[in-house]
Amino acid sequence: MGMSISLKKDTTKTNINHNNRKFNDKDKEQNSHIDFSRSGDNQYLVQKSLKELYKTEFGQAQADYNAKQKRNDRKIKNYYDQVKGSKKTSVQQEMILQVGDKDHFQDNPENRKMANEVLKEWFDNFRQRNPNLKVYNAVIHNDEASPHMHLNFVPVATGYQRGMDKQVSFDKAITQQEKTLNKERPFEDWRNREVLLLENMLKERGIERELVGTNEFKDVHDFKEKKEQIQELDTKIVDLEKKYTAEREKLQKGVQGLVKAVESSKSVEGIEAEKAGVFDRKNVKLPVEDFDNMKTLAMASEALKMQNMRLQRELDATLREKQELQKENAGLKKEKSRLEKLNQIQKRAITYLKDMSHLIKKNSEKFLGVSKEDMTNFVGKVRAAALLHEYKNGSREEMFKVIPDEEKEGAKAMVDAHDEKEKQKEIEKEKEKMAAPKRKPKEIEHER
Repeated sequence: MGMSISLKKDTTKTNINHNNRKFNDKDKEQNSHIDFSRSGDNQYLVQKSLKELYKTEFGQAQADYNAKQKRNDRKIKNYYDQVKGSKKTSVQQEMILQVGDKDHFQDNPENRKMANEVLKEWFDNFRQRNPNLKVYNAVIHNDEASPHMHLNFVPVATGYQRGMDKQVSFDKAITQQEKTLNKERPFEDWRNREVLLLENMLKERGIERELVGTNEFKDVHDFKEKKEQIQELDTKIVDLEKKYTAEREKLQKGVQGLVKAVESSKSVEGIEAEKAGVFDRKNVKLPVEDFDNMKTLAMASEALKMQNMRLQRELDATLREKQELQKENAGLKKEKSRLEKLNQIQKRAITYLKDMSHLIKKNSEKFLGVSKEDMTNFVGKVRAAALLHEYKNGSREEMFKVIPDEEKEGAKAMVDAHDEKEKQKEIEKEKEKMAAPKRKPKEIEHER
């Protein structure tokens, strides 16, 4: 038996009341997929206040920062409210974990028990493996189709030069606790390690991991999965080629059999017909041998005709399937190639910017007499200006992920200025359209 593993991260749809099953009657009506008779089987592992966690984790850092500020308007009144109002940072993170799917658990209490054991075992050492991810809520739901865990935490990173020494940052939090993570894609690397732990836990119970892919080609990090899909499609196409060739050879053999049948039988044109008699002018009489030959030939012809029609339908279906697979394969390869090129461009740009940033920061005060803070803002603006082109059709949130935290203030200023400039361009275009003289119907008719 195989089971899939799902670990998804989301920061926009968290509902702690939903996770902890704190429902009123209206909420229960809107959540008809929940079997509330089984809610007592849910495991509530951690239930803490998010705001209290912020006070515990960031209270001292906030106080230290405020003590250094000479102007009251620069002091942070409430770090939780500040993060909550920010468009760049999420106040918390939520992970949803699941092993297997609903087909594994329908009328199977043993599988439900096993899934709960795996999720609980994975969570027991989660905080030890991830000391920078501060858990404030964790629950295993057993009142839905499949057992699954909702894990909520705040990622805490330290060592900031600007602002508070301790701040919220997922990528920085996990790279600080695990130095060997891939710096270009830390979350994907971190996620793979956590999924591998779940996979090993399943293997210990004699269950192999079942790989379940999707048809969505979201980003360059799907290359490995899509490469496997392309190889699978290539194999299917080769198999269809073999099937097509075999069916075609079968049809050709059938035609050859018909030819032999015709050759072995007396030619219809060579059979001499004799009238049966004066009282029956519509019938002819044949020698028994000739009649048997004609009968055999007719039956063979009819049987081969039916076989030919069946084989042709199978060939047409095979060809259509092959064409669809080739089309899907070509689309995947084209998208993969495009994203690979984009990824290379982005890597070159990021490498160049990192080198330039390091050089400028290192020598700014020595040669230019510019403060480190002003230079950091300048570098952030330069980096944002370079990345705006690469992320022209992408989300700004994705772009800010590749910009270091200390440069984000300068980068945001550049992005805001760019957006304002684009907005003014649109306004000018609209003004030009409104100012264009309107031609009267008579003038247009005259031109005709």
